[in-house]
Amino acid sequence: MRARLMDRKGSDETDAVLTHPAHQQTLNALIGLIRDLRACRTPEDLYAFQNKLRDHVLEVEKHRNAITQQIKRLHRHQKISTDAPELGTDRDRNAETSWTFEADVYERIWRQLKTVADALAWKAFHYDRAIIIALSRAQAPGMMYGKTGLAKELETIETAWHDEHQFVLHHDLTNVIRVGDLTVFDHDGYAWLREIKTNENRRVRAQDQLLAATSQVLAEKTGALPSGHSPLHTGIDYRTNLGGLRQLLDLAHARTGILGGKVSSGRAVVAVSQYTAANHFTPEQFAAQFDTEFARVRCRIGADNPGHTLTLPSIDNAGHHRADPPWAIYPISAETAASLIADGMFFVVCMNPHTIIDALSKTGVQARWLQRLDGTENVDAPLLEVSKRAGNRRISCSLNFAAIRGLMLELIDLRTWSLQVAATLSGDLQPNTQPWPCFAREAKTWI
Repeated sequence: MRARLMDRKGSDETDAVLTHPAHQQTLNALIGLIRDLRACRTPEDLYAFQNKLRDHVLEVEKHRNAITQQIKRLHRHQKISTDAPELGTDRDRNAETSWTFEADVYERIWRQLKTVADALAWKAFHYDRAIIIALSRAQAPGMMYGKTGLAKELETIETAWHDEHQFVLHHDLTNVIRVGDLTVFDHDGYAWLREIKTNENRRVRAQDQLLAATSQVLAEKTGALPSGHSPLHTGIDYRTNLGGLRQLLDLAHARTGILGGKVSSGRAVVAVSQYTAANHFTPEQFAAQFDTEFARVRCRIGADNPGHTLTLPSIDNAGHHRADPPWAIYPISAETAASLIADGMFFVVCMNPHTIIDALSKTGVQARWLQRLDGTENVDAPLLEVSKRAGNRRISCSLNFAAIRGLMLELIDLRTWSLQVAATLSGDLQPNTQPWPCFAREAKTWI
């Protein structure tokens, strides 16, 4: 699986993104924001943190808007405006490609800041993934800057705080929370979704229905969401091998920048600190060292066939996958979390596909891979077929790559994940619904 950042032409282009002054400034800001979020203990803390983060995001959105205006002018063969912002590079200010590159950098920065807001949402909802999944099943709202209803939303947030001392989560600040505009957290522990309109006579029936249907599924903890996804509470405790990941990331950063290791049966990780590696390797040496380390750990887990090995990199992941926990809540240091968000550090997970089949078999699940695992997988197509006998019938379904991501990037314990698959197949799967199994007691894992 390749990442968007990897698909840029040549390492020079990737380096230009990562070394852009605004990108590096954002990395430092991310470290401080993550520390501040982890220190939040009260509604007052969350309220103050959200305001601070919103200021950062709005500033970036304003800058993105100014960049877009210059791209439009140059595309129409007009000169850039006299109030055009400065470029962060020494590229030609009069070339459309220079501004397009600048737009790409600030889009990344925007997503990176908003993924910290995702961490705020996870914390506000007590790390309940079923809620995150339910509230993520809608279209992304886009940027707040210039939005007609922003002033009304901010007024509602301020009124709730000053009148009732209630923290109100602002959905547009996040990548992931997309149903409704706000969540009001009552003092009694209840949370209320709200759709804000500047003119109540212009309410959209479909939006109100989405809000009501989603709220009902969350309240009753059963049924299908309007998207067709059905959260399934199996009661299986969430267990991971994230301790091994944390250790490898720390050691890679402290040593030469590239370090691989086996973290569980059939699973290995290669951790990379691009900051440290830059002091030890040329670009050519870096690529060769990474390939050597990856081949070494792949052999350690018995995945010595590179044409059929399950592999997934963490790079350029911020804000792209709605059900994934954001890096900011991983049990790692704030510096490491910020570096993963900004891709200054990354890791690649590889798993022996035969080990996965064997682990599933031990829980009574038969499985077979539907695609060749050679880096060309179609992420939108079924990847793994699983089936289990229940009484006198056999229940089967297929898993796409989204269902495997947790096993890879969250390093979910393989036996735990296999038990979850078995429990899902043992449940009452309704036709035309997409079960989304949720583990129990996730909160003990996340920061």
